[in-house]
Amino acid sequence: MLSLRLQAIANLIKKDDVVADIGSDHGLLVNYLAIKGHRALYASENKKVPYNRLKSELKAYKSDIIEIDFADGLENLPARINTVVIAGMGGELIVSILQAHPAKLVNVQKLILAPHCNAKAVREVLNALNYSISYEEIVVEKEVFYEIIVAEQKAIATKEVNPYFGTYHLQARSENFIKMWTSVYNQNKRILSNKKLPLSRKEELLKEQELIEKVISEGEKV
Repeated sequence: MLSLRLQAIANLIKKDDVVADIGSDHGLLVNYLAIKGHRALYASENKKVPYNRLKSELKAYKSDIIEIDFADGLENLPARINTVVIAGMGGELIVSILQAHPAKLVNVQKLILAPHCNAKAVREVLNALNYSISYEEIVVEKEVFYEIIVAEQKAIATKEVNPYFGTYHLQARSENFIKMWTSVYNQNKRILSNKKLPLSRKEELLKEQELIEKVISEGEKV
């Protein structure tokens, strides 16, 4: 059984998607997809211990169903892959993976990215790589908010004009989006109550609070 986050990612994968899961961990996603009938899957890890664990978890599958690779990011990405999933890591690391081997993205029509922090950095790099954000979702699991970003390759990419909150979210204003930023707002309030907080950090948080207030105000669209 998949976690809510992985299930949400799996739900975004179509029948004809040929999927790579970069940083596959235990291989839960590709295992689920293989059971659902997907073939030519690709799962990779870049450290020996996780890689050996991944091989052990997926040993029942032949390589024509799931190819398991010891590789750094996209460096060995097969040309057959048209959908790349990168989840369970910070936004900065996802950005570095995408930027390290841009030529490997030429056949990748769809990116499904789930940063556990700094989604802003991910949205910003998609512009430079000619991907347009087509969908975003926020999943809540065990009181933790997880952002999922879907981007599609375009000849002329639609520029993300609000990478901090995400233009898609600002238009859709889902319940989980409002809940997430309300949670951030309340957390900032607790931090600001610290009288020893450095002035520079205080000013930074006050600016953020002002932006969040506008976004979570009832009926407000930015």
